Amino acid sequence: MRAGTSILELIVVIALIGLLSAIAVPSVSALLAAVATESAARELMAAHRIARFTAIMRSRVTRLDIAPESLVVRIVSGADTGVVWRAAGPAAERVLFEGPAYPLVFTPIGLPRGLGNATYTFSRGAARRSVVISRLGRLRLVRE
Repeated sequence: MRAGTSILELIVVIALIGLLSAIAVPSVSALLAAVATESAARELMAAHRIARFTAIMRSRVTRLDIAPESLVVRIVSGADTGVVWRAAGPAAERVLFEGPAYPLVFTPIGLPRGLGNATYTFSRGAARRSVVISRLGRLRLVRE
């Protein structure tokens, strides 16, 4: 009876591991891209809700600044001014971001002011998600 394995058995096992990993890596990277775009889209939706509810709760005009590097909610009227909330933008997850450059402004009753309709698209690899914001401030997540 022999102990151990032969070099041929090791080569076969290594070849099988290489083949299986070559099959699995693309699907894992596609899954990671889908998770990253979903996360970035949901982070924008959360920032939108925070800005809207901050405007209502503080009875002040608030602004949501959306940039690839950051999402920032600010109070823009009254004595209580400044940054209320800040989060990293989609670029932190290596997600590409497309959308209007103007900030979203909310009145003290929570309605958008000015240009309210907007579509923000997040993409990484083949994964794409869009957040559509209506004129009344409703949010819709679109998986493409």
